[in-house]
Amino acid sequence: MSGVVQISVVGAVLAAVFATALLALLLWMLRVPRPVSAEVARAVRSVGAARTILVPILEAYYSERAVELASRLGQMQKAAILLGYIVVVPRTLSLGVPLPQVEEQAARALERAKSIVEMHALHADTEVIRARDAGEGIARAARDNDVDVIVLGISPGSGLAEGTTARVAESLLRQAPCEVIIDRLAETSIGAGVRGPETSGASAGPDGRDTPHPG
Repeated sequence: MSGVVQISVVGAVLAAVFATALLALLLWMLRVPRPVSAEVARAVRSVGAARTILVPILEAYYSERAVELASRLGQMQKAAILLGYIVVVPRTLSLGVPLPQVEEQAARALERAKSIVEMHALHADTEVIRARDAGEGIARAARDNDVDVIVLGISPGSGLAEGTTARVAESLLRQAPCEVIIDRLAETSIGAGVRGPETSGASAGPDGRDTPHPG
């Protein structure tokens, strides 16, 4: 007799758990979503529509931080991240002139950036972008790859009239065919004083030797 009572109790408990789970499921399915304004819905859709994000690699630490921001921006919609290492070639040299030192530096910088993207389980494509002008090269890459958003990191001390990346930012605001996000840290921001082991962006000097960009 005691065995029958034990089975009945277990059955009652299981039935109660099942009924509670079923009721919770029905309430979740029937709940009315919180209404949002058309402006809010438009903003949500526009961010979710960013399927390809370009991050130009110009300065080691600030570019890597921009890669992290781009990865978080594209994580929900699984956006593709395009990492473009910028090489500015002077007009005194052929655009395709071999630059072994710059190419080796580009490979290292792109590998570091790609590892950040992969930490977010996203796909990353890498490209070395050769151009006479960095802003023009980035804008061209954005058009060629149907980029939706460009994320550019610039150093804390740069205004929009000084420094290489600041000039590029100003150029992109005029020429870019898509949305541009400029990440400029304040001097007091966390990590603002931390620099990467090297400056990423580089150009070839008039004599053919590699000359790193100034921050």
